[in-house]
Formats: sequence, C-alpha cells, structure tokens
Amino acid sequence: MNDRSHALGKANIESFAKHTAYFCCPAWGVREWRSFDQISLPISDLGFRQGVTAVERLRTYGGMVFCAEQHLLRLRETLRLLKIENGPSTGQLERLIEECLKLNAKLVRQVDVGMTIWVTAGSSKFDPTWAVHLNAIDHEAVANRQMHGQPIVITSVVQPPMESWPRQAKVRNRLHYYLADLEAKQVDPDATGMLLDLDGSVTESSVANVAIVCEGRLVVPPVKKVLKGVTLDLLRGWAIEHGIRCLESPLMPDDLHAADEILLAGTDTGVWFASKCGQGESPRQRGAVCRMMQQMLLRSANRPNSGA
Repeated sequence: MNDRSHALGKANIESFAKHTAYFCCPAWGVREWRSFDQISLPISDLGFRQGVTAVERLRTYGGMVFCAEQHLLRLRETLRLLKIENGPSTGQLERLIEECLKLNAKLVRQVDVGMTIWVTAGSSKFDPTWAVHLNAIDHEAVANRQMHGQPIVITSVVQPPMESWPRQAKVRNRLHYYLADLEAKQVDPDATGMLLDLDGSVTESSVANVAIVCEGRLVVPPVKKVLKGVTLDLLRGWAIEHGIRCLESPLMPDDLHAADEILLAGTDTGVWFASKCGQGESPRQRGAVCRMMQQMLLRSANRPNSGA
C-alpha cells in the first residue's frame, strides 16, 4: 500500500525461516524463544492428530501490528468455543507480540510482515502447544489485487454447518477452503473459491470475507454465518461513517453477479475486489466504494494505535 510494502524482494526470505519465534510445548518441556525452523509438533498432539488448532493472523503496517486488540479478542473467543483451556493469556500474548517485533527488528524494518499465533489442544496429558511467529506477505500480489482485483469462483463446496463447529472460531481445520480453492483454480489459477451455505448463499473464501455494493448500500452476509472478520468490521464502520447504509442479508450467487461492486476483505491484503465472478462475466474494475475503503484503511493503518 506504500513504497515500504513493495520491499519484499529486498528482504532476505531466509530471514523468515530463521527468525526468532516463541514456542511453548509442555509435552516436550519447551517454553522458549527459538529459531522458527526449529518449531514442530509431537505426533500425539491433537493439533496434528485431529486438527484442533485455534489460529489468529495479524500483520504490520509501518512496523506496527494493526488491530492487535481485535485479533486477540477473536482468538480468545475461538479458544472458548473450542474449549481449549490453559493456553496463553491475552496479556501474555500482547507482551510476546511486542517482544517478537523487537527480536526481529532488522527484518521488520525491511518490510511489513504477517504474524501468526496458533494454539492446539495439546497432547492428552499436557496443556496446549502454541507459538507466536512471523510470516512473509507477498506484497507484489497484495498490490496487484488492490489495484486490479482477484477473480472469484462460486464453488459447489458447502461450508460445514454451525452445528458441526462454530463459524466464529478461526481454526486450522481448513479442508473445505482447500477443496473450494482447488475447484476455483480449475476455472482461473488466480481465483479464490467462495463457499456456499446450506441455503445456497455465498459465505466466504479461504482468504477473504465478502460484501457487495448494491444501489448505494453495503450488504454483508449475516454475521453469525461467517467468520467475524476484523477488516470487514472496519469496512462496516467506515460505511456508516460515510453515510452508506449497511445491512446483513444472505448473499445469493445472483446477488453477486448483479452487484455494482464485490468487495473482499482480509488481513494480509486489506481491501480489494472481485475482478470477475466465474466464467463468462466481463472483467470488473475497481469501484468508488472500494477506493474509498482502501483509503480509509491506509489512513487508519498509519495512525498510532489504529483500529482500536
């Protein structure tokens, strides 16, 4: 989103593999800062055996973590929903986030980075396994999507019902997203696959919440039916701020095809748009609402303690 964000090519990719991360694994008696490439899971860990892993992804703008409070609140809620107890406290994670940035200051000064926090249910006799680490952001792809958009494909993959697990939980069990993206990439290799709900409405993709602009209104899926997106919440607030009516309603495939704009929102890329919705549709250009939301995100990200 700025000159600094295009510096990924200058950053040493090996620095991400060797950066200093925090790792806690009670089953192995480990609780320390160590090289990222030295983090692994015991075979007996439920995060590996059953995919029971809560996750939160954050990112920096100008070297500062954006919306940390909202992300940590969502992680706390995920841990509650998954009934994972004795994991890291919010206060502990706040301190570790700051320490992680300091320990990797040289890398963070070179380029804006992603940060991941994950917590598994641990092994049967031990407390959760968890980590705080950095991850690279493909800034070239981010800039391209923000300017030119990304194709989306409404797939045949149905999201697991809320009776299986709550959609408000951000987890590493992502088989449905994986299958949706496989289907989408058969249509367009750059596409992200949109999941369907049991009623045939569109919910979200592996990388984005979705919203549409229709007749001057911002329409989002019902909040209880999708992951509570931090960036999407910001969009809703900015829409109200600018006098744009915002409402919740199931988004049927025909609604997306007829929309004036299809907005996408996610942590790494921020705000972007669907450049195409399936085969046969004419290419879409970045619309006025998307431009405004991108400007609002840039202003908010450049503000100290932004997003709070």
